[in-house]
Amino acid sequence: MTVLALSAEAPRDRVVQWRQLVELVARGAGENDASLLKRALARLAEIGLEVPEAVRAAAARAIAAPRLPLPLLSLFAADHADIAAPLLEVIELADADWDTLRAAAASDTRKLIDTLHPPSPAPASVVQQTETPFAPVASRSAPDLPRLFHWECGPEGEIDWVEGAARAAVIGRSVRADLRQRFDSMQPFLDEQLPLASEGNYAGEWRWSGQPQFTPGTGRFAGYAGVARRVAPQVRPRHDPVPSLAANLPVDHDNLRELIHELRTPLTAIIGFGEVIEGQYLGPAHRAYRDRAGEIVRQARLLLAAVEDLDLAAKLRSGSATQGEGASLAALALTLANRVRVKLRDEDVRCALESGLAERLLRRFVGAMADAAAEGERLQLVIDRVNDTALLAIERPEATFGLSEEQLLSDGAVGNLGFGLRLVRGLAQIVGGSLDVEPEFVVLLLPAV
Repeated sequence: MTVLALSAEAPRDRVVQWRQLVELVARGAGENDASLLKRALARLAEIGLEVPEAVRAAAARAIAAPRLPLPLLSLFAADHADIAAPLLEVIELADADWDTLRAAAASDTRKLIDTLHPPSPAPASVVQQTETPFAPVASRSAPDLPRLFHWECGPEGEIDWVEGAARAAVIGRSVRADLRQRFDSMQPFLDEQLPLASEGNYAGEWRWSGQPQFTPGTGRFAGYAGVARRVAPQVRPRHDPVPSLAANLPVDHDNLRELIHELRTPLTAIIGFGEVIEGQYLGPAHRAYRDRAGEIVRQARLLLAAVEDLDLAAKLRSGSATQGEGASLAALALTLANRVRVKLRDEDVRCALESGLAERLLRRFVGAMADAAAEGERLQLVIDRVNDTALLAIERPEATFGLSEEQLLSDGAVGNLGFGLRLVRGLAQIVGGSLDVEPEFVVLLLPAV
């Protein structure tokens, strides 16, 4: 593997090298050269701890497939459960290989493995024969539901081959109808959310990935081939959001900020290069390249926003978020007047946060709600003080009327509103505040000074 010979002295270069090695090993590179594969796995283990969790998690999602090298799976199993989960949900292994993976796994990952693939029962000779010959019907496990299948479609977009799922559930479905823009421009796609059925064995959330296919020799477009995987439903506690993110942050905040800086730098460069291609600043570029560059910019901006949120959570948790007389919410809210109508019931209320952090938190809150509003719909933000608490209440968009709190905070509510509100709630809880959902308003409460 040429990647092993590359110089990777800088932290960002080691992250890139780790990501490339994961992809190569997952695709079977080194299968015919045991020593080369051993070197690649050793390098992955050596620099893995330097790779940010977000990158490790993205890599696991990208390579998730039924068949992967067991040593590579063991490396991911030794990581946190939320990073290894995409692989464990779809991988197909013999019982002995599951035992190998279980032995290499971290404690929380081992629990997940035991849930997905319970250990083999003890031999009958060591079990007391006190049970009745037939187990009660209620204790028998339900049949395994399909979790992943492979599919192919022709140049018109209709699926004509499937493996791992009932033909009646998939054959004839039009990929082009679901993903017209991607299909017509012959672009690959990853983890697109497309439902299969509203009830039965194929109900639930499915994520589809596909690669365009071309005929040998002529190079004509032949359709797509790909996989679809079921996403296991996540049980969310009533107050679930991101405090867990902040609770697991390292105590050494200086090192964390250095890591955040290391993430910002390449992301900013990626966004810049993508915008150059998308805007054709250095010359004409094919539409497919421009579209792909635009998608890269969009995804990089999302990741950069996540990095900024991590930085905000770290500063809030560090205990150094308060400063002087706190931040004037009236002054901060007026900077958002282009997004919402501001109503000040108390012009002097201040929250116990440094001004810059308070502004970022408020922009997150207002931005999440305003983005969910329909075109021309202008929400009202009310600012008040109740005893020792600063109150910020924003009207719910019409699209969210009638939704319960659980529905409003779910991922599929209205765009990314659920994620945004869960994040704001988690950040507020770090500083002793809260976020409450009412029939007509969403209310953010922060400590006042």
